[in-house]
Amino acid sequence: MTEIEKTEGEIKVLQAKLELLKEMENHKSPVEEAYKRFFGCYPDTKENSWYFFQVGYNSSKKDYKVEEEPEQATLYDVVRHGLEYSIDMCDEIVDSVRCWLPNEMEHDEDLNGYRAGWNDCINTLNKQLR
Repeated sequence: MTEIEKTEGEIKVLQAKLELLKEMENHKSPVEEAYKRFFGCYPDTKENSWYFFQVGYNSSKKDYKVEEEPEQATLYDVVRHGLEYSIDMCDEIVDSVRCWLPNEMEHDEDLNGYRAGWNDCINTLNKQLR
């Protein structure tokens, strides 16, 4: 390879680098494009609005997961697996607690409108037994 061919090769490499640098200089990030769509011009990176816009934009792109409430263990599960009682003993404990819980209120014992809340509470407790 002659000196001329080497130099031509180096020039081609440098031209390719120059084109890439020009393209990178003109390339706008998605957040810059969003800023232009909203404000009508590209951002001045010295302004506070640009910083806050970036923070908001990046936050909106995060994949947030809504945490589901963990399933609450029933009384039976706690006694059986947590305390390691036998199945028969667990059944006896759960049945005893069910008998111990107060009954739902009847319509005539309204107690100033608290009947619905009381009944919801009793039903929730009953559901958590087994």
